[in-house]
Amino acid sequence: MTTKRYIYFALSLLIFTASACGPLSSDSNPAVSTQSEAPPSIKASPVSAGEDNYKIVTGDEFKLTVIAPNAAEVQLFYQPATEVDRALKLKTLGGTGTNGEFVTDVKIPADFNGEVWAQVKYQNGENKETEHLLLARREAMENAVNTGHAPKPNSNSKSDSNSDTQKVADTDESARSDKLTKGQIKRSALKPGDGDVRITVNVPAFTMTLWQGDREIKSYYVGVGKKNFPIPVGMRSASKIILNPDWIPPDSEWVRKSSGVEPYERISADDPQNPLGKIKIPLGDAYLLHEAQSPSDIGNLVSHGCVRVLRDDLFEITKLIAEARNIQITGREIDAAKNNSERRVINLNGEIPVDINYDSMVVENGTLALYPDVYDRNTNTIESLRAELESYGVDLSKLDSSALSEMLGEVNSDKKFVVELADIRSGTALTTGKAEPLIPQQAAGGTKGTNKKTS
Repeated sequence: MTTKRYIYFALSLLIFTASACGPLSSDSNPAVSTQSEAPPSIKASPVSAGEDNYKIVTGDEFKLTVIAPNAAEVQLFYQPATEVDRALKLKTLGGTGTNGEFVTDVKIPADFNGEVWAQVKYQNGENKETEHLLLARREAMENAVNTGHAPKPNSNSKSDSNSDTQKVADTDESARSDKLTKGQIKRSALKPGDGDVRITVNVPAFTMTLWQGDREIKSYYVGVGKKNFPIPVGMRSASKIILNPDWIPPDSEWVRKSSGVEPYERISADDPQNPLGKIKIPLGDAYLLHEAQSPSDIGNLVSHGCVRVLRDDLFEITKLIAEARNIQITGREIDAAKNNSERRVINLNGEIPVDINYDSMVVENGTLALYPDVYDRNTNTIESLRAELESYGVDLSKLDSSALSEMLGEVNSDKKFVVELADIRSGTALTTGKAEPLIPQQAAGGTKGTNKKTS
């Protein structure tokens, strides 16, 4: 592509920083829907079928058609696959369209690869969003395979790899489960320069762990998404860490109800209305790891689809990852972000796997922990508990359904139930097992930086 054409494309874009938590389409509240109108749709042409729902654009431009009868305005957006923390505004189409169709041509560079969608404003003032199209130039798709930005595999699929890293990449089983660790979690200090690091989060346990190879480096307690804005379960990845991030609020009801904040308004890092804090780690589709607003976030459903981490813990994990990946930034330079508002992007020299689990029944080192089913996924049933215990060879002849029900009854939003498998086998589970605080007091209500998870 010529330099002139690329400059034309760049100048035609209005750059936005991504939303705080979750994609722009994550607002599921029906209050923003237009009940009298059919959902708007979007299509691109000419395109050919690609992999994993991608459509391949064959030329230097394509035509976008948005079908939205009675719309007053249509805004087109593009989020590059290589810039998960930024969204680009392509065009604004006004008028009422022709027969409800808004049509425009879009010129694209050779590296075009990402999501395209439309925000539709109706004449009655209500808003809707179309589905997100996955579009790419063929040469961009081929380049993405080599740079790690190719379409991700289905998050529920199991890898055939025999590596220890892939063995823990399971969206159902906690990475701390004896089934994956063979009954013992190895722990060690971080080895500088060994870039085989990954992050796992078990939502019901509100636990995040940094691993290097098959060894636990650090674990932390965290806060997660609310029930109506849950963190998606499955494999994600991080390719950068951003210090002092800006925030551009999405066009969502929870934003519109916030005092003094408008959708797509740039909120700088030093603005007290910026909820991201000092560090954010994009996980794709605008989901994030970012700073908790207060210690009370920890162990609670508090965010709009993100994982919240206490400030000192987030700075610590940033320094650990930078050291593992041989990134040319010092711990002192990272800590400087605590006292300034300079935005800085730390590229991680490749992607780091982030596995979001949902496991409310975890056997770790021979001890069963029952956690609350925070998203009401019907995981804490007698049948599920029986199946979990039987998978460890536990003979349940000494533990009837009423006893299993009593164990589950000890679990609530503040407590977990803990018992050794040996006690279950001996028939003493109800006398030796105990309910414990879900999050230690110092993690849930202490000062920032006291959020270490003791193993």
